[in-house]
Amino acid sequence: MTGDLAQDALRRFGTALEEAFEHSNAPRPRALITALSGGPDSTALALLASSYASTHDIPHNCVIVNHGLREDAGSEAETVATRMQAMGIACTIHTVTAARPSGGIQEWARQQRYEALQSAARQQDAALLLGHHAMDQAETVFMRLLHGSGLGGLGAMSPFRRFGDINIIRPALGFMPAELVAVCDAFSCDYERDPSNHDARFERVRTRQTLDAMQLAGMPIPARLTRLSSAASDICRLVDDVLAQKVALPRLCAHGYAEFNLAALRDVPDTLWRRIIGRMVMAVGGGDYLASQQSFSRLRGRLEAAMPATLGGCRFMLGQGKDEWRILHEPGRQHARQFITAHQPIIFNGIWRVRSPIDGHVRMLGDAPVPPDWTDIAHAVRVSFPIVETLDGGMLYPHLEVVSEAQPDAAGLSAVFLASGA
Repeated sequence: MTGDLAQDALRRFGTALEEAFEHSNAPRPRALITALSGGPDSTALALLASSYASTHDIPHNCVIVNHGLREDAGSEAETVATRMQAMGIACTIHTVTAARPSGGIQEWARQQRYEALQSAARQQDAALLLGHHAMDQAETVFMRLLHGSGLGGLGAMSPFRRFGDINIIRPALGFMPAELVAVCDAFSCDYERDPSNHDARFERVRTRQTLDAMQLAGMPIPARLTRLSSAASDICRLVDDVLAQKVALPRLCAHGYAEFNLAALRDVPDTLWRRIIGRMVMAVGGGDYLASQQSFSRLRGRLEAAMPATLGGCRFMLGQGKDEWRILHEPGRQHARQFITAHQPIIFNGIWRVRSPIDGHVRMLGDAPVPPDWTDIAHAVRVSFPIVETLDGGMLYPHLEVVSEAQPDAAGLSAVFLASGA
């Protein structure tokens, strides 16, 4: 690698990564994983990450997720992996084996991709690096403006996010696409061209074409959109600081639910009420996106009328006193069931980190019999607790903190509610 441009890119990349580490409350990761598609953006990210990792003497590798959505996807993944290995970068391919749905292919693929990447990061105690750049950010802001998003949504993609027990970092958000192509050129590394990037059936492609046309017409809309995103994020951070000082915010409980006093939030405007309660909904429900402002306004009305409600995978139930509410995980009609490998933690229902000493399947307790230790926990709370069904038909209860005579195989068994910070 040669050239001032490449050296400047390495400096900017390192600064972005260090800022993300600094703002994290978690221990510094022991390794880096790059989510690699093979396009110029993720290829440049992998090259920069590899240089950074080498300088700082930490492991780095790439993970390619092959969804099998295109006939040549497998051979392309092999080509990309071989290319990276020739550059001295370790690379593994994860092939999705889950059945493809009849609809919602893009969302299904995204979910499969994130599950594979997060699992790899978790096993290696690594930070997960994603290759989103400045134009991706501009496109996201533009689409959210068209969809009527509020100030929080206009903050778009964060450079850093703590998801469960791993760090997700986007160190290339300050780079334009052409700069990332230049990084690939500086390293003399080729990359793939994805035909779906020109498929106008997708909203993001249409948005990109619109912004490109504006740019060619002399309107620097993308740069203004990224400035808007940065300003919205700064405002939201300041608002959060003030709310933490002035308002009795909801409390997260280690058993997987949240509590709040409705009266304490009565004077909070609807938009901020959604921001406060919405965070709890995402923490307890395990979702990635908030429902609309209208949905939260209806929810608020029901709670003020002392009526139970559901939203975002959560149930809202009155607690012991007037205006005291609980936000509980809603089991849903189809109870999740997930395989767990011995000693390899998994994220269950988006909210629990579960570890088991033996292979089995994790599912919610539901109405199954409970051990004596759980009888003093309200049914509405414990119904969503994760339990482990062993392959020989036994049951393990991760919430039990000590090994008992009833659970001789429970050493190394645990379930941690991610949002509680335990």
